[in-house]
Amino acid sequence: MTSLSALSLPLQYPTARRDDSVVEDYHGVKVADPYRWLEDPDSDEVKEFVEKQVKLTNSVIQQCETRSKLNEKITKLFDHPRYHAPFRRADKYFYFHNSGLQPQDTLYVQDSLESEAEVLLDPNALSEDGTASLNTLSVSEDANYLAYGLSLSGSDWVTIKVMRIEDKNVEPDTLSWVKFSSISWTHDSKGFFYSRYPAPKDGEVVDAGTETNSNLYHELYYHFLGTDQSEDILCWRDPENPKYSFGGGVTEDGK
Repeated sequence: MTSLSALSLPLQYPTARRDDSVVEDYHGVKVADPYRWLEDPDSDEVKEFVEKQVKLTNSVIQQCETRSKLNEKITKLFDHPRYHAPFRRADKYFYFHNSGLQPQDTLYVQDSLESEAEVLLDPNALSEDGTASLNTLSVSEDANYLAYGLSLSGSDWVTIKVMRIEDKNVEPDTLSWVKFSSISWTHDSKGFFYSRYPAPKDGEVVDAGTETNSNLYHELYYHFLGTDQSEDILCWRDPENPKYSFGGGVTEDGK
């Protein structure tokens, strides 16, 4: 690996300003935090600092002699088909497959073990850069519907959509402000449980996914298929413990 000294670069690391006025008192112990200002991703000063770091990093990486060799080796190692273990709902079988170099795995469905598999959901087609990923999913007990959560660019925030499996039609159902959630259908296939945070007030969130404040008051909801999210039933919240998170799963017997 090429060392930094061998690159003959005038390395100039960006200077991080110290703010010695920020000192916390933890049970009588003084703890200085001179770089607290770097925790604000929306600050112009922070953005400028990050841009300088990126510029410096790229200047080093671009001259690294082993970069192309590593890229070639890693590409070769990943370039092979991969299958996930299948699962069954009603009379249908579902599984994930990656041809080798696809950014995201594709979800397939087939009507029997002998029938030809069809693409049910390909996350690679949902964004140009391949960063739309399938965060969570659940197939209804009768295998008529697929509820799935999409994440963009690695964000923990998820949007839940619903697809009718027979014709692959995406339903109007759209559930927002979902995070750290599973999806669990009731056995009547009328809807499912999921977890979310309260929607932010106007102006409260500038760029969801890069904010550094804590999310509070996680809630468990039930969504009836075909209804607006505003009509979802709040099943559980704990206002006395705002940092707790909750999830709900239907038992094997459906009760």
